[in-house]
Amino acid sequence: MARQRGVPDSGPVVLGVLHPPEWFGDRTDLDSALDAVRRLDRRIEVIVESYEEGQHLRTLRGRPDGIDEARRSAPPLTEAQLAMFGRVHAVLAIDLPFDVGSVAPHLSWVQGLGSGHAQLESAGLASSGIRLTHARGVNAVAIAEFVIGRLLAERKRFTELDARQAQRRWEPLYGAELAGSTIGLVGFGAINAAVAARLRPFGVEVVATRRSARPGDTAPDVDRVVPASELPAMLGSCDVVVCALPESPETIDLFDAEMFAAMRPGALFINVGRGSLVDESALIAALRTGHVRGAILDVQRHEPLPIDDPLWEAPNVVLSPHSSTAPSALFANLHRLWKANIVNWLAGAALLNEVDLHRFDRPGLGA
Repeated sequence: MARQRGVPDSGPVVLGVLHPPEWFGDRTDLDSALDAVRRLDRRIEVIVESYEEGQHLRTLRGRPDGIDEARRSAPPLTEAQLAMFGRVHAVLAIDLPFDVGSVAPHLSWVQGLGSGHAQLESAGLASSGIRLTHARGVNAVAIAEFVIGRLLAERKRFTELDARQAQRRWEPLYGAELAGSTIGLVGFGAINAAVAARLRPFGVEVVATRRSARPGDTAPDVDRVVPASELPAMLGSCDVVVCALPESPETIDLFDAEMFAAMRPGALFINVGRGSLVDESALIAALRTGHVRGAILDVQRHEPLPIDDPLWEAPNVVLSPHSSTAPSALFANLHRLWKANIVNWLAGAALLNEVDLHRFDRPGLGA
């Protein structure tokens, strides 16, 4: 196990912001947020230099069989990026170059942008003694609101009603009640916890899977919590399935033909986690037979979705281009978390949302 790197004893403390500035929204707001970071300690210097590989490479880097291809496809570092990595002690990042411990010899801590972090781990953090924290929860409210909006639109047939208005057709079209439905939440992290809280007033039964669940476990706003091993049985009892899982080797292609067959006939499938969760050919087949009533997908395996991808023409699919977030709220929350963690990091205190990078080194956990 590599010796953990720390805060520099002397000289400037250099922090890197690696996400594209435009992701924050208004550049004035970003500058204000970075000024607040600089005021935390007079030693702090902030460098804004983007490093972003794209969702396709992120997916490859999360798959054991995709690492070699990801290495071959990784973008070469520019001179400005090399200069930045040569100086930074901590970064705020969605992506990192492979072998980052060599590229960034002083880097000791990475604050990730989301709850998923497999692509960051693949950069060799553990072997270089670099710490990692994730940003679980910063996006939860926006995505949960998106799920509820899409679910109500499907149940109340809003899209069809809008189409009839555009055609000036005065023909009644009726939706169904959501009340009395059983909603299954696959994964019970911050996003689906927020979904559950917003479902409670609708009079539905909410069931959630949690990998660590034990008999008798409970959770706020949920009627039942079951372990991941009971997922197929849970699917058979649900009218709607909402997936919000981060990408990991265990979740890739989790929803295959067998899993879709386990769903209750006529159920609705929603995915706002990662596109790699779904075997899209299996989903399309289930939609064509009508076994799955419809699918609401904010994430796809290939992003941007190719113009000839069969998902475009699959029956009863509602697609959106990874748009369930609200960037202004997301990045305000993210930078607030990062600032709190900078204070803790400088003080030698525990970091919020720290990832145990050696969790698979212990017997019984598995990769």
